[in-house]
Amino acid sequence: MEIRARETDQEQTRLWNKPYILVLLLSTLNQSVTQMVTPFISKYAISLGASMAAAATISGLMSVAALFFRPVSGLFSDRYNRKILITVTNIVTAICMCLYSVANGVAMLIAVRIIHGIAFSFSSVAMMAFNTMYIPKERLAEGMGWMSLGIVVSCALGPNLGLWLVENIGFHACFITAGLGCLLTTVIILLIPYKHSEKKSTGANRFDINNFISLRIFPYALLTGLFSCGNGLVNTFLTLLGDERGIRNIGLFFTTYSIVLVCTRPFVGKLQDRKGVKIILYPAYLIAAASMLLLANAAGLFMVVLAGVLKAIGEGSGAPAIQAHCMKQLGRDKAGVVSSTCFIGQDIGNAIAPPIGGVVSSEFGFSTMFTGYAAMLVLIGWSMFSIKFRYDEKKYPEATT
Repeated sequence: MEIRARETDQEQTRLWNKPYILVLLLSTLNQSVTQMVTPFISKYAISLGASMAAAATISGLMSVAALFFRPVSGLFSDRYNRKILITVTNIVTAICMCLYSVANGVAMLIAVRIIHGIAFSFSSVAMMAFNTMYIPKERLAEGMGWMSLGIVVSCALGPNLGLWLVENIGFHACFITAGLGCLLTTVIILLIPYKHSEKKSTGANRFDINNFISLRIFPYALLTGLFSCGNGLVNTFLTLLGDERGIRNIGLFFTTYSIVLVCTRPFVGKLQDRKGVKIILYPAYLIAAASMLLLANAAGLFMVVLAGVLKAIGEGSGAPAIQAHCMKQLGRDKAGVVSSTCFIGQDIGNAIAPPIGGVVSSEFGFSTMFTGYAAMLVLIGWSMFSIKFRYDEKKYPEATT
């Protein structure tokens, strides 16, 4: 009896079980399919007759549609069968891929892009909530770290595969391949054991904003948005900075960033599970700020590459740590709302940083822009997390340990 009990305990705390491996594969493939078509949607829109400005707008419509439906997708993910929700949205996404390939004008492309964004909103939130069900509670941060690492891999593989297909076979072949990838994800999800339990709650018909967006963790979501601002600034302005300062091969920043992220993220999750979120987040803001200061003053490739290393350690560790902490605070029953709330924070950061950065950089230069953002990371990020965490320690002591 004692041996059997010990084996049961080990099974409950074992991360690398068959369902988790399938979920990890599912999540990575699901993200890769979306990333396959993202880089060339604007170019495809131009080929259908759109202007440059209209093409850029069409490319961003998916993110706008996803942002508006995030709260509803969180509610659905918590109340309804997540496995069915992911399956249906993946089939809808596959249909969207086929419709992209037969779009006969800009109007049809706009309509399909919006539908794709709505499906992506439900799929991404439900996927994150679904994933947490197969991670032992004691290893939640580590398990979510591997999941987010899968997203990093998909962001590297998906666009490259999509661009290769477009250049060698054409737009239509890429869309059809992406559609087949969506159908493959539905096959994988059927192999994952899942038991949906109906949630009974009092006052189910009463409107509660916390069923859509968790006000309790929304400050943490804004902190993930603060990290996302850095992604928006770097993705938008790094190449321009390289051109202005004559730094060649500046794309090594992203290569270095990805390599360091792959090497560090799982170990950071283990550390958070053992020591708590504070040991990760306080250094993360300082290290991320240091990476931005390096970019602000970079005169050569070495400083740019070093900035990529520090950004991976800082922002790359901090954002997943916040998500895992939020999941521990509200529990897996609210995983959908946690995911949607955190995604809203990320969407806000990605949306507001480039236009504000464009104004600042045009008026004062890239050095001022990156230095100002570094100051925000330390002053706003550090102080806001400190205040919120201390408040939670007093009101929810069981959720901050």
